[in-house]
Amino acid sequence: MNNAWLADRKSRSSNRIWELDFLRGVCVLLMIFDHTMYDIGYFFADAWKSVGNENLSLLVDLAKNYYSNSVLRLTAQHIVVWIFALLCGISCSFSRNNLKRGVQASIIAMIITIVTFFMDDTIKFGILHMFAFSILLWWFIDTLCMHNKLFTAGICLFLGVMIITLNDGLMATYAVNKTAFATDNKFYFIGEFMLGEPKRFSSADYYPIFPTTGYMLIGSALALFLYPKKKSLLPWLGKYDWHKPFSFWGKIAIWVYALHQVAVVIALAFVSFFFMSPKDVIDFIMG
Repeated sequence: MNNAWLADRKSRSSNRIWELDFLRGVCVLLMIFDHTMYDIGYFFADAWKSVGNENLSLLVDLAKNYYSNSVLRLTAQHIVVWIFALLCGISCSFSRNNLKRGVQASIIAMIITIVTFFMDDTIKFGILHMFAFSILLWWFIDTLCMHNKLFTAGICLFLGVMIITLNDGLMATYAVNKTAFATDNKFYFIGEFMLGEPKRFSSADYYPIFPTTGYMLIGSALALFLYPKKKSLLPWLGKYDWHKPFSFWGKIAIWVYALHQVAVVIALAFVSFFFMSPKDVIDFIMG
């Protein structure tokens, strides 16, 4: 039985499309960098500034400038999220059990919500919540279509385009009257939760249903046309395994997202030990 399981695992690994893992891995590493800059610029900023070390102060200033004023970040963030969403959709077309994937992602997302609740920085509907919702939505659509790939792709493409188009129209209306969806009960759920323009609703990490799910649904539809045989479009580029340092992170993306903030904070706390007394570091983290 163990040999059969290992053979199945090896077969799945060899059939993976390297460019998808590569792109996902690049996005994951950029996400880790982005969140590390946030932790340095805001979570560790006061403690590192109080040390009086010029290098630490410079790093804090660079992190704050990157996070608040960098055109690169503002541009790259949207591109990375779009790529993440498209890849999530493509992966739905390849997965053997999207219900299981969606439930697993939902459980991890709920754990993140519970943990961050006790940190006074609650993530109520972050990117993992969004992907969990999107995966389950795709599973629901595919089930309704009786697992007919062409019907599923057609409906997903139509809904994806509609969600993005509807988002643009609603946000244009919101720009004219910023209280429209906050005060009109008919649009409360759309304006406060789905569009990411909160007044009473708030989340430390927030990716609204409109338009993110739209990109995911479009990605799932593209998979049928881009990967009808579920094989790499660029096999000759990936045959020397140069992409593996990035692809590795892409394969474990969901776990990296769930655990990377803890790892980053521990790493930065360890760095702090070189410049601060152990007592000051512990007091800072606990206080």
